[in-house]
Order: sequence, then structure tokens, then C-alpha cells
Amino acid sequence: MTSRRFLAVGAVLLFAAAAGGCSSGEPEREFTVPKALCGVSVPADALARLLPAAGKQLSVERTDGSAQGTGLCEVSVDGEVVLIVSKERITVGRSAQSILSQRLHVLDQKSAEGGSVAYVDHAAVSLVKCRGANVEEEDISTLIQTLKPGRKDEAAMREFVSGYTASLKKQQPCLKKNG
Repeated sequence: MTSRRFLAVGAVLLFAAAAGGCSSGEPEREFTVPKALCGVSVPADALARLLPAAGKQLSVERTDGSAQGTGLCEVSVDGEVVLIVSKERITVGRSAQSILSQRLHVLDQKSAEGGSVAYVDHAAVSLVKCRGANVEEEDISTLIQTLKPGRKDEAAMREFVSGYTASLKKQQPCLKKNG
């Protein structure tokens, strides 16, 4: 009789634990967080904290710009754009802070990487400075922005933009001088 009671109590506890896990009603993330976006490696942990907490399908669409190495990368979850990464070549002299202020009207921002990165919880700009005898003198500006239902996370945005920019630099994106 004691073993039956033990089995009955065990079954009730097992059922309660299983029901508790299923009854939360919280939607789950079914998509895989990518380790690269449009050919550039990214810190997946930081990206995961910027993407929606739930969703079924993630897709990435790349649109190349008219200049080499420029373009737009849109990340969508369940058909809704949640993160945008755009790269462009710009003339020397603009700061990451001024670009973030001008493009997104963000005034209360933080900077990192000696001023080559500006960020807030939902957006960031980084600059890769192309200088030297054998390269075209210009900067490569990367603008990253999360859109709802993407999430705001200042630390994740800083980690993401810093990791993305480091990976981009390893690709040596600066154009060689002609002649």
C-alpha cells in the first residue's frame, strides 16, 4: 500500500511539473540566431538579446548598394523586419555620434572604441577608417537599428556593434588606390 501511495504522489508531482511548464503561455523562440549577417560574422549572443524573444522563422535579406561593400541587411522574424544593418562609404570627417544624431535624431548616446562607435539601446553607428598609402581615404559607416518587436538592450547593442565592426575590419573592406 505504501508503494502505491508513493507512485500516486510521484505521478501527481510529475503531472504538476509538466503542466506548469506548458501552462506558462509564453511564446517561444523557434528560429536559430545566425552567426553571420550578410557575410559578416556577428556575436550571436548579443544578437539574440536584440531579436524578439519569440518567433517561428528568421530570414535575412541582403540588398547590395551601388558602391562596393555597401548595402542593406534586413533581419525579419515571422515576416516582420526587426533589425537593419546598413553600410556605406563616406567622406572623412564625420563622427559616429554625428551620424547617429543626424540619421535617427538620437542625442543622448554613449561612445566606445575611441569614439568610432556611438550607441543607444536600439541603435548604433560605427566607423572603419580607411587610411594609408595604398587605400582610398574614406570611412565605412555601419548603422544598426532594432525595430519592434526587436528588443532594446544597450549592453547587447554595444557588444553587437563592436563585434560586427571587428569582423568587418578583418575582411579588409578598404578600397585599394588605383594606380
